[in-house]
Amino acid sequence: MAWVALRMGSSLWVWLLRFLALLGHSRAKSRVAIRKEGHHNVMTCQSEAVMWFHVSSLGEFEQALPVMQAYRERHPRTAWLLTVYSPSAWHPLQEKLPEGWREGDVMAVLPDDQRRTWAQWLAHLPLEGLALAKYDLWPHLLTACKRAGVPIHAFAVSPSGGRVTTPSLWRALATVSVQDQEAAAAFNGLGMEGTVHVDGDPRVERVLSRATQLSSAWRTWAEAAEAVVVAGSTWQEEERLLRSMEWHAQRRLVLVPHDVSPAHLEALDVQWDGMAVRWSQWSQMSSEEQLCWHVVVVDATGLLFDLYRMADVAAIGGGHGANGLHNVLEPASAGLPIVTGPRLGDFREAVALKSMGVLRSGSFVHDLETALSQPQESKASGEKGRRWLEDQEGASAGIVARW
Repeated sequence: MAWVALRMGSSLWVWLLRFLALLGHSRAKSRVAIRKEGHHNVMTCQSEAVMWFHVSSLGEFEQALPVMQAYRERHPRTAWLLTVYSPSAWHPLQEKLPEGWREGDVMAVLPDDQRRTWAQWLAHLPLEGLALAKYDLWPHLLTACKRAGVPIHAFAVSPSGGRVTTPSLWRALATVSVQDQEAAAAFNGLGMEGTVHVDGDPRVERVLSRATQLSSAWRTWAEAAEAVVVAGSTWQEEERLLRSMEWHAQRRLVLVPHDVSPAHLEALDVQWDGMAVRWSQWSQMSSEEQLCWHVVVVDATGLLFDLYRMADVAAIGGGHGANGLHNVLEPASAGLPIVTGPRLGDFREAVALKSMGVLRSGSFVHDLETALSQPQESKASGEKGRRWLEDQEGASAGIVARW
């Protein structure tokens, strides 16, 4: 009965989306259009062997890429099929193909979960398996793969709150690779012993191996101070608290807001009242002029990972409200002590880093002042966090070895 209800719900969602597209709903029309494009890509694939990787969005792609690369090391002749659910991931991945992408690999937005579509895909593609990053299980797809004898795997799995939803779908999988023992216990409680394996989070390998390109201008600016704080993906609450602190020639701040819309950047200009400069302006100044500024607001995307490499402390946004804590693995990979708001949510890595003393989350300003006033202790805690990440390397190789 559970399978029937899930398949009915999936079909209703398909028809709702198409109905909205017919009515002219812009997002629905866009989703339908790019699904057709991806379907064409799949049906023209000529590879002799294909491994299918599916991610919901860009966050899950960061977990999937190390696994994809590890699979290719073991199966160099096998092509990738990468599908994404969110259109917000489709366009960036089209513009910048994943590392290791080669001729014959295929990318598509996941089509409607319909039996007819999957029958076409599975009849055309010589699939070695389907690997799902973290979640995003679709009932008609799983049913079609089971009937066709295509093994289904999931990796980097970490059930929210330690509770597994839709257990009937999970039981259809050949292997489930989870991030920790708590997640394993949740699945084993469903009688899935033997299917579930604790391998860790492949994002760790992603952040540890990712290349950095920090400009000499940033390095010169940072080296002129005793301490630099990089505040990553901040929201209004963190921005208000950071504005209340003192920043000067020996204590500098790089503010990287989550929202880089013109309206929000203008609000930040007003909030700082001439005490901060936007990166787009700062980057055009001479080095002497750049050194005169103690607070730089980054009004672009894609710089944050590199900026952590010049910081002494990372202040991470999202821990004060309902927005959700931003990525703490990136600053941890840079060996930084981390300060956040009090709400860590279900982010296992944040909870683990706090238990080790790497992350502080009680009172944002007080914790940040403490981290800055104890540079030796802060540096030691940051190094502990990086070692914790390094101890988890090898997850991807362990995952694909079972497939």
